[in-house]
Amino acid sequence: MKVVVLGAGIVGLTSALRIVEDCGTAELDLTVMADKFSPNTTSDVAAGIWCPPRRKMTQREMQWLKWSHEYLTVLLKTPYAHEIGVFLQSGWIAWMHTDFQDPDWKDLVQGYRHPTKWELTHLFPEYKDGFFCTTFMLESRLFLPWVTNRLRNKAVKFVERKVQSLDELSLDYDVIINCTGVGAHDLVGDTKVFPARGQVIRVKAPWVKHWMLLEGKHPYVPGIPYVVGGSTATLIGGIRQERRWDLRNDPRDTKTIWNGVTTAFPALKDAKVIEERTGLRPMREEIRLERQEKTDPVSGRTVQVIHNYGHGANGITWSHGCAKEVALMVKQLLQEKTIKSRL
Repeated sequence: MKVVVLGAGIVGLTSALRIVEDCGTAELDLTVMADKFSPNTTSDVAAGIWCPPRRKMTQREMQWLKWSHEYLTVLLKTPYAHEIGVFLQSGWIAWMHTDFQDPDWKDLVQGYRHPTKWELTHLFPEYKDGFFCTTFMLESRLFLPWVTNRLRNKAVKFVERKVQSLDELSLDYDVIINCTGVGAHDLVGDTKVFPARGQVIRVKAPWVKHWMLLEGKHPYVPGIPYVVGGSTATLIGGIRQERRWDLRNDPRDTKTIWNGVTTAFPALKDAKVIEERTGLRPMREEIRLERQEKTDPVSGRTVQVIHNYGHGANGITWSHGCAKEVALMVKQLLQEKTIKSRL
């Protein structure tokens, strides 16, 4: 069975990895196709915190989160965890208002608690609540190349190509896994998908040992500042501009980020800038993870499409859990093919 995964960010590559590891390669001919590969994907811009959105979760979403957390736990205990960018880090989310509610997933992270009075007074003045926890970090700039090499070793092919329509692939593949993120807006005409532009600055600040995210409009801190310590650099942000498609670094946003972060965290004022990056978060009201049957308009040939996109600002958080469900769908398709061949 010929399968193509469209997209080579964290969602696409983890989907490909789960397919070959859960379904094997004996009956599969797998290709990863994308117009951009690491280090030029949106995932390469991401901070890498395993931190789901703070809203009511469905049973299916909780299962995805549990699968993701379990997989990262396995990776953390490998001797090469440091090489692939998996580690634990503690940090805070500070909330401007008093209506903060504990998220459904709080028991998946370690040491979840509300900020102490001292923390709110001295670290996050003007903020009213939030939480502290220890959670996973996954640095895509290290993880994506590792997954790519692992897939190559399993005979997975890689093709650099921009696909304008799924019809282009319907004669060559039996299954199309659509992990195109915000690109699904044009590729499959999904108007529910839209970008939330983000811009970040990587700095040299080895003294940063925690992540800190400030949420809510602050009286004198511009933007939505966050600081995330990494293995070799610290990431600072942040900008969230919905429906803006521009991928160029904007000096005005650079100024907003720098002023916001250094106002909230003055110790970063002398940090050396390494680089700036911009990416488009694939926002959608809900993740689209479903199987669809598509018929080629010319040949009449039927191809199976599995959509897996719309993970918003939490692609790293959702990716492994969603990838596992994708692999289950592919396994079901293999079983259906086997049954048909016996008829």
